[in-house]
Amino acid sequence: MKMAKQNIDSLPFKEIFSIWKQLGVNNGYIASNHFFFKYAVDRNLKEIILEFIQCLKEENKQLEELLKNNGVLAPPLSIDNEHLQIAKIRSKVAINDGEISAILSMNIASSLISVSQAMDMSFERNLTTKYSVFHMRYAILGAKLIDISNKKGWYLSPATM
Repeated sequence: MKMAKQNIDSLPFKEIFSIWKQLGVNNGYIASNHFFFKYAVDRNLKEIILEFIQCLKEENKQLEELLKNNGVLAPPLSIDNEHLQIAKIRSKVAINDGEISAILSMNIASSLISVSQAMDMSFERNLTTKYSVFHMRYAILGAKLIDISNKKGWYLSPATM
């Protein structure tokens, strides 16, 4: 089943739904990462959060363009896009950096899996290529977060027997 559009080749409905779903998930991660950024103390963690937000926004931009070209509206972003500054100091501790790191790690892993699934389902070569680029960026970002978590002592290694 294909969506109708006059000037371009349309994507199958399954791929359009996958893109739309990915955009919605990404928008949720952008919103939650704004919260994490506000309460994070560690500068390296803040940089990872900003990099994750940037990855999500760049992915969204490309995916929104694909939807637009197929005559489908993208899901709305529910937050305002204010500038986040690393130098801003927070007033109260609501969540610590170790917890933020753990949640961020799960979010990055979820994005990686989601992109992998979308890449696997994709029939269009150019879309598969886009997803593979997103996949690699999330893998690198996850590796950076693991490295920082190890250095800061946030990463809990499995118990040895």
